[in-house]
Amino acid sequence: MLPFVSGGHSVPEGWHAAARPERTPAVSDIPSVPPSDPSAAAGSVPSGGGGPAAGGGPAAGPAAGAAAGSAARREPDPFGRLLRSVGGRDWLVAVLAGASAWVAAYVVAALSLLLTVVAVGVSGSGSASLGSGSLDDGPGAVGSAAPDLQSLLSGISVLLGAPAQLVALADLGRLHVSGSVPLLGVSGAASLGVVPALVLAAQVVLAVVITRRMRSRSLALPQVLLTSAVTGLVLTAFTSLAALALAIRFPRGTGATISAVHAVGVGSVLGAFVVGALAALLARPSLLGRGRVWAARALGTARVAVTQVGMLVVLVTVVIAVVALVAQPSWGAALPLLVGNVALAVVSLGFLGGLGVSGFGNASDTVSVFGSSGWLWLVVLLVVLTAVAAGLALAVRRNDRARTTLDWVVSPAAWLLVGLVAFVLGTGVVSYDVSGARTVGGAGSVGVAPWTPVVFALWGAAIEAVARYLAPLLLPRLGGRVLLVTARLVGSDPRPVPAWGVGGAPAGLGTPRTVGPTGTAAPSSAAAPSWNATPAGSAAPVGAAAPSGAAAPSWAQGPAGGPTPFIGADAASAVTPMSPRTKRVLVRSLVAAGAVVVVVVAGAVTTGLLRSNVWGPAPTVRSYVDAIAAGDAATAERMSELPDDAPMLTSVVLRSAEDRPENVRVGRVTTTGDQAMAVVSYTQDGKNRSGQVELRRTGTSWLVKDEWRVTTPLAESVSVSAVPTLEGAPVTVGGKRVGTIRDGSFRSLAYPGSYTVRVGGSEYFTGGTKTVSVGASGSGFATFTATPTKKLTKDAEAFVADAISACAAKTSVDALRGCPWYGPYDAEGAVEYEVTKQPELRVVGSGSGSVQVTSTSDGVVEYDYTTYSGKRTHGEDTFDVYEFLKVEDGELVSPY
Repeated sequence: MLPFVSGGHSVPEGWHAAARPERTPAVSDIPSVPPSDPSAAAGSVPSGGGGPAAGGGPAAGPAAGAAAGSAARREPDPFGRLLRSVGGRDWLVAVLAGASAWVAAYVVAALSLLLTVVAVGVSGSGSASLGSGSLDDGPGAVGSAAPDLQSLLSGISVLLGAPAQLVALADLGRLHVSGSVPLLGVSGAASLGVVPALVLAAQVVLAVVITRRMRSRSLALPQVLLTSAVTGLVLTAFTSLAALALAIRFPRGTGATISAVHAVGVGSVLGAFVVGALAALLARPSLLGRGRVWAARALGTARVAVTQVGMLVVLVTVVIAVVALVAQPSWGAALPLLVGNVALAVVSLGFLGGLGVSGFGNASDTVSVFGSSGWLWLVVLLVVLTAVAAGLALAVRRNDRARTTLDWVVSPAAWLLVGLVAFVLGTGVVSYDVSGARTVGGAGSVGVAPWTPVVFALWGAAIEAVARYLAPLLLPRLGGRVLLVTARLVGSDPRPVPAWGVGGAPAGLGTPRTVGPTGTAAPSSAAAPSWNATPAGSAAPVGAAAPSGAAAPSWAQGPAGGPTPFIGADAASAVTPMSPRTKRVLVRSLVAAGAVVVVVVAGAVTTGLLRSNVWGPAPTVRSYVDAIAAGDAATAERMSELPDDAPMLTSVVLRSAEDRPENVRVGRVTTTGDQAMAVVSYTQDGKNRSGQVELRRTGTSWLVKDEWRVTTPLAESVSVSAVPTLEGAPVTVGGKRVGTIRDGSFRSLAYPGSYTVRVGGSEYFTGGTKTVSVGASGSGFATFTATPTKKLTKDAEAFVADAISACAAKTSVDALRGCPWYGPYDAEGAVEYEVTKQPELRVVGSGSGSVQVTSTSDGVVEYDYTTYSGKRTHGEDTFDVYEFLKVEDGELVSPY
């Protein structure tokens, strides 16, 4: 026979409780398995109460009652009597618990900040320097190096005040800061609310430990409530006064004012009181269950829920710490402060909850395990396994196959309460308000989604189902040692004391009876069965009548008549040998359960592999870049969201490109919610290149198959500039017109490669052709100048020749203005000109559209005229050409 456990103590086999037939309580606060000594329970009298004295017999009861009655008549003030009933030690413990809780939280906050500063310093040590200042050897060198008093006090306030503000934040406070710049007329305020989980845990743990170790166990519920309230008030006083006294103060700057930064408010005051009072009240929950069976059972269910979630949080915290230190050192800066909150968020995802962002300009987004990477499914599997274990542990604590409908409410409510705690601790809120030329403000939250506690409640219902239906099949086969270890961990629920019938009459039929605790002797001559042994003679079957006419205890009548425990002396009668059919059903159920677990694990791993290697962003990027390398821009376009300024991202243009990507490799892929970024490396023209591709998840089918689209393509900008003469000229790449010159330029995105770009023009000017390389360093740019066409040369020469002919046709000397030669100065009357040799011309066009025509050899003009003296004279002269023209409306004209 195995020993029994009650409140963490072992009871040797064969121990029997003394018979106390004179005591007739309706219920007993003695745990059903294992039982405790009734005499010990009788001796535990609340200090100041009116119960019988320790070890007192029946005669002590009336005397004590009379004394209590007379005392009550002498003490009309019940609250004063309550205050005097609490001893000095318990007052001291209540104060010490609240003060010690604040000290522990302050120390943990200071250590967390210190580790954070060290982590930031280590990560940023590469950029550390001694500064750009120089040493001054003058007389004022020493004085100028010393900090002023205001800066020194500000540094001390930050050093001492930051941990105090973290403690206030842990008690549901909000960090407030406000400031103004009067010169600019700008003022603003902001607040941050986040609960440092590690700081809160240190606060609660020390308050519980001190209260549990040092507070008297004989206190009744009113005294416990009173001392717990004192602990809450002391913690509130320490938290609020310390946060206000150690508020972070900044030195007054030139033109800017920043108020003291602290986290004290209504939330921190109420939160500190609730945290301190609840920690002291629940330090020993058995005090709340004295004579209150359902209260004790509800607290026991909550204990199992807290144990399950707490173990998950601790395990995830360790994993996060290891990953941060080994695989992701960049996480180390925020790890000491936020590791508890991050662990709660991960556990919430494992419970199939969600993480969300709300506010911040009406932007909201929620992620869950269904849209995350495969490793989170391992957390889900861990939650499933611990949920089964929690259901079995809940059944061990109850130690009873007969349950009531109320348990279907209690279990979901317990896990709902734990989910609410996870929601509060795993959510941060931010608000800001800035006023100046205009007012800007907003608020938002980041963390566990508000509907996550409801999912926790559903898990509670599933765990209740495990405790009801799976535990009766598994617990009797696990072995006594496993059950006892589990009972030590989760405790045991109290049960109503069995009623003894008189004269063989069933209890509850009006027959006079007494009620005794389990293990006491029946009022009849025959002894009733004890917890440790069956009645003398032989083991009576379930539901058999008690010997010597005494009615059997109600708990011995099976599920219909009372409790039937899993462990203890009565467990043997509760476990009947299984029939072959039952064994087959159990084996098949276990095999099916194992198959389900294997399928879940394999499904999680397979899903993770498929989502990473088949349906993840990396395969999408690989297919996308492979299509670019093959010149298939149509496929790449179907996989991406092209911007408006991308006329070169077409198949015709891409196929015309040379030096397209080769040896494509997809490197690191970073996924954040529905966004992903992949690093791609490839070779181009024999050189290694790299680029980045951004993607967006557009949907998920069958809960696991993700669909990704490229939002930022693997492309770079091509910029073509041209002189004003080419304004409006078409731009052609690979024989396809992709645009025109607008405002002197053309821009487009282009995939990696070398492209032949041609800029057209008019009948007189053209841009020509150039090669533009995309993907190479410093490439992607080209500048086009106007190149004269042959028609421009021909028409310019013809324009000048016509002008020379027009000049030769003139006969008046005064009409030669604008001609390339001068007439004879002594001519009288008309002059006849004849160009005997045309000059050789050179035509040069400029980017502005002007045309310069110059002669490379002189022309010859001959003329005949009559002098003033009436003499007929023949002359000859040479001339050159230096003419400017411009193109206007597609025609050559003189600018003069």
